[in-house]
Amino acid sequence: MDGIELKALWQSGTPSYGAWITLCDPAVAAIVCNAGYEWVIVDAEHMPYNPQTLRDILGVIRARGVVPIVRVADNDAALIKQTLDWGAEGIMVPLLRTAEEARRAAAACRYPPLGIRGWNPRDATDYFRDTAHYASTINERVIVMLQVEHADAVRNLDEILAVPGVDAILIGPADLSFSLDHPLDIGHPEVQQAIDLTIARCRAAGVPVGIAPGGGLEDLLGWVRRGISFLPLGFDFVWIGEAGGTILRQMREATGGR
Repeated sequence: MDGIELKALWQSGTPSYGAWITLCDPAVAAIVCNAGYEWVIVDAEHMPYNPQTLRDILGVIRARGVVPIVRVADNDAALIKQTLDWGAEGIMVPLLRTAEEARRAAAACRYPPLGIRGWNPRDATDYFRDTAHYASTINERVIVMLQVEHADAVRNLDEILAVPGVDAILIGPADLSFSLDHPLDIGHPEVQQAIDLTIARCRAAGVPVGIAPGGGLEDLLGWVRRGISFLPLGFDFVWIGEAGGTILRQMREATGGR
């Protein structure tokens, strides 16, 4: 799958599920991809990736036919360019607030005449073995995903969604709750109202919308019923802890052992 196919899937109305990659070991990324996920988000905003570890993980993900979307640390054209050159198929930009910021992000992700990205995608083209295909398709393939996680973004959402080249929105409930003065109270009516408004406006504009949720199966199903197009279902480190903790508890309960 590539970015064109993934964007078509998100537009189709069929719910689509991915995963968060946060750990810096490529083996963990490989295991998550092997579980069957078609796309993953690599969290380079909060996790301690360096250029080499991010490049290695992107190679592992791409080798398995999975679409890698990288959440970069900032809306910085140089950072976005490097991340795409290393093989990201999509860029997620956090904490967007205005349409002008959205235009900067979209421009950084695409080559002229649609954007300002500079040319040298060595990893992304397999060291220029795939130059013709990459050059002719990447402006369409690349996924520009913006995070709505601030009250300003909700207020400016119609203008943000009207920016050419914005492909998807991901709602960040935690930061959104802070910006609304209800820290981590995701269930607060004001936070829920902002989320519902974002979903409705994205759907009206024809822009796929996802959310970074927490919770179990019923919580995830609830987001699908509310109109979410795509969902990352969980985090690599959470799954490791939950699986290891579950079998340990089961064995202690069954045997009285330690």
